[in-house]
Amino acid sequence: MTQRIDYEVKNRIAIATLNRPEKGNPFDWQSIEEMSDILDRVERDETVSGFILTAKGEKYFSVGADISLMQGIDGKDYARFLFAGMKMCETLRRLKKPTIAAINGWAVGAGGEVAMSCDLRVASENARIGVPELKIGLIPGWGGIFRLARLVGPARAMDLVLTATNVPAEEALKIGLVNRVAPLSRLMPTALELMERILENAPVAIAFAKSVILSEPEVPVHFGETYEALSSVLTFLSRDGKEGMQAFFEKRKPKWEGA
Repeated sequence: MTQRIDYEVKNRIAIATLNRPEKGNPFDWQSIEEMSDILDRVERDETVSGFILTAKGEKYFSVGADISLMQGIDGKDYARFLFAGMKMCETLRRLKKPTIAAINGWAVGAGGEVAMSCDLRVASENARIGVPELKIGLIPGWGGIFRLARLVGPARAMDLVLTATNVPAEEALKIGLVNRVAPLSRLMPTALELMERILENAPVAIAFAKSVILSEPEVPVHFGETYEALSSVLTFLSRDGKEGMQAFFEKRKPKWEGA
């Protein structure tokens, strides 16, 4: 069986590459299983500090779920597929390590939902992002509407979802759907440079900062502020916290332990 996703680690950065460009890099059962295994490996591997998801080809990041799977299945099988994809996206969103989607082309439907599950998004100039499922009589099912609303606000998300619009890269940058736009030839260098800048910081602090940001839509303000303060105390007590302050006073680069 042909592997759906390539995986490599370069200088502490894990890179997963969707590798079926001739089909638009769709997600099927095998893709979900491979991606779930990769995410588990990234979380457990102490030599990996960050994760980048990209795809082969110059036109598609991912066209979404493999539409051929929808032919001849019943509601139960469709629900199983949706929940498997949603679980994969939530695992990606909840990784303790920083994640970047390097979007090399169209990221639509489930492809857009996977991209939105990453912490940050770097898009090539030819990229388009959206969840246009309404065009085929469905709505997104991997958490895309919720994630889109949290990224760009409910009013703009309502517009984009109901009109089934795929947003061009420059507009996506303006509305906060992506964080950087680069020429296609500079996409991976830009994503790697961004990740390297992130990884200059303490791993423990990165994990806690991610957790605080992700909790923001889910908890009342006073609970969120308390959680942030307690997380700050834990970073202060960590070995990385001690090392970071000592390095600051000694005017040298810190040596992080991840603890």
